[in-house]
Amino acid sequence: MNRPEGIVIVITEDDTPYVSRLFPALQGVAVRVLKKPITTLSELILPLQKAGIKHVISTRPDLLMKLVPAGVRRVAKIDNYAGSIIEHEGIEFLFIHPLKQLVTVPYGEFLASRYISKFVAPATWPSSSKLIWQTIKTEADYEEALSWLRHSDLIGVDIETVSKPKLAMTMVGYCGIDLASNTSKAFVLPIDSMEAVYKMRRLNTLDPPKVMQNGKYDAAWFFKYGAPLHGWYFDTANMLHAWYSELPKDLGSVSAFFVRNSMYWKDLASGNKEDQYKYNALDTWATVDSAVAWLQEAPDWAVQNYLHKFPMNFPSHMCEMRGIARDEAKLREVAQIEQEEQDAILAKLQRAAGTPKFNPSSPKQVLALLHILGHKGLKSSAEADLKEAMLKHPLTAYFAEAILEYRGRRKLSSTYLKTGSEASEYKGRILYSINPHGTDTGRNSSAAHHFWCGLQIQNIPAAGPVKSTLVADPGFELWEADYSQAEDRGVAYKSGDPELLRIFESGQDSHTVKASMFFGMPVEEVNAPVRKLGKRINHGANYNMGAAVLAQTMGTVALLEAKKLLNLPARMSVLDVAAYLLNLYELKFRVVKTDYYNSIKKEVRVSKKLVGDTGWVRYCFSDPYKSKRALNMYIAHVTQSLIAMLLDRAFLAAFKELGNNPDFKLLAQIHDSIFFQVRKGHDHLAHRVKELMTNTIPVRDCFGTLRNMTIPVDLKKLGNSWGGDDV
Repeated sequence: MNRPEGIVIVITEDDTPYVSRLFPALQGVAVRVLKKPITTLSELILPLQKAGIKHVISTRPDLLMKLVPAGVRRVAKIDNYAGSIIEHEGIEFLFIHPLKQLVTVPYGEFLASRYISKFVAPATWPSSSKLIWQTIKTEADYEEALSWLRHSDLIGVDIETVSKPKLAMTMVGYCGIDLASNTSKAFVLPIDSMEAVYKMRRLNTLDPPKVMQNGKYDAAWFFKYGAPLHGWYFDTANMLHAWYSELPKDLGSVSAFFVRNSMYWKDLASGNKEDQYKYNALDTWATVDSAVAWLQEAPDWAVQNYLHKFPMNFPSHMCEMRGIARDEAKLREVAQIEQEEQDAILAKLQRAAGTPKFNPSSPKQVLALLHILGHKGLKSSAEADLKEAMLKHPLTAYFAEAILEYRGRRKLSSTYLKTGSEASEYKGRILYSINPHGTDTGRNSSAAHHFWCGLQIQNIPAAGPVKSTLVADPGFELWEADYSQAEDRGVAYKSGDPELLRIFESGQDSHTVKASMFFGMPVEEVNAPVRKLGKRINHGANYNMGAAVLAQTMGTVALLEAKKLLNLPARMSVLDVAAYLLNLYELKFRVVKTDYYNSIKKEVRVSKKLVGDTGWVRYCFSDPYKSKRALNMYIAHVTQSLIAMLLDRAFLAAFKELGNNPDFKLLAQIHDSIFFQVRKGHDHLAHRVKELMTNTIPVRDCFGTLRNMTIPVDLKKLGNSWGGDDV
């Protein structure tokens, strides 16, 4: 395929200020820019054909609507089709995101340039495989599928499911690629009988390696149907995350990134049954071709990232399918108490507002109250606006804190304390999902389960009643092994700040020592509330928070307490107090804000990467010299990624060594801890988890000095309830 002699760019008026930013990616190809609305395809195509132009780049929704099939026009969106090429009458139409994203999205220019290279540098793109697909309707179809798939080099697998009228898998697709002929054949098997389930079970045991997209979803359903997938070695979501963790990782985006002639197909899901079969086949084909392209193109460091992170799918899958038991009686009790607390807060607010009909959940009513209190410039009563307003007057703070507490409790009840027909349980257990590619730093994220039930296990509030409803299985006790002050320790070792290192090497509690430094009191006089204040200051300063963000994070009450402890002048506002506290940290630990932050900025500017001491590499799209948000993001990454990779190693080691032990049940990885159950009388298994987590790693600071860092592990026996006491 040759480089084009000319390209027409068809944009909207809103794109005009940004169009010149595309020119470097066009590499000198002659360009003509059109901005007028497209009323008919002919008015655009005929002049192009006459001029011999065969390539069009566009951001226009009206042009997209005229090119996609009629059945999907009502749902087609430009952002979904970004990176797609649609061929019509010998002309290729490439759609890209609205051009404003070139400046508003950190990776906007990168993606636009990559997509445009489909036209200006087609030889750099691997050839897509030829797709042939069919539905398995007869025994002959099934035998043909077996014959092709068992001799394929790689098999892409994807399922489709429904939640109503009951949880069910509706179809499973398999796409086998023959690399020698660059041909892919996809076979879609409707799951409409037990005979189909038996066929799926056999197909899932075929020898060739398998690739899925976000495959833990599929793995959960295969588990439900007794059809585990053999040879799952590749996952395209993990693959892209290992290379460019900041990019979108849905299959449409992955395919557009790796496959030149990708055309967004997901809108077919809303079509008839035949459309849905085709949709499934295209899913499997896009997955296979994307995986092959990644294997050809990904740099060595991305491969190493993948080899570290992909294995985390297996302990995560086991934990997801196990879940944790819930005490139904305790749930009903807690839900009732929580409702009474909400009613009390509501009554207090209604009395204070002077109206029995005041509704703190109503954005309109709360905004009206804020205007009455003098904050007429506010346009919203969202959480950020309330937190900003509460810093300006004690009366506003009184209302705002009560409103936020009420809203928080309402959300707590609706998210975590649902009972009856709306309950979150699946067969008496709370299920959840753990996502190894869910964050840019490499930390695992959490969501509800793949069966449309359960909770986000990592987001359950540490304090409060919810954890008391989650209990151990009969004969077992709950445990948690938690890295102690892990990120704080990471900042000390990565920065090389002598004062921070002195604190950690002394063996004292770092938050207690820092609180004594901040508030000018002996260490032995630092009580729990003062330590908590010091911890909040430390956390905000570690990650380069500004005064306004720290004020919102700490809240008015905590800042006023800090003001009192420091005997600060009465005239100082809470915002002034926040700024003062941040300055205290900077004065005590000068290296952090200077040499350490500068080293991070320099590394990103020079290499576009952050390379961790564990070997994990993050590609960085933003410029921390130009964006404070980017700087804060990369500052947080350095220590969070370091701890995440260490925790991954321990989590995987516990899975491999203890996963099949009948006296041990791995439950989840939560932030900096491993959560598990141990049969009563087998406490040695809990101590073994602690041993697996306790590792020494060489860490290089911003001056180049190498030190060995060991993070202590706090082991807690929680007992029957997750809300239990430490021992």
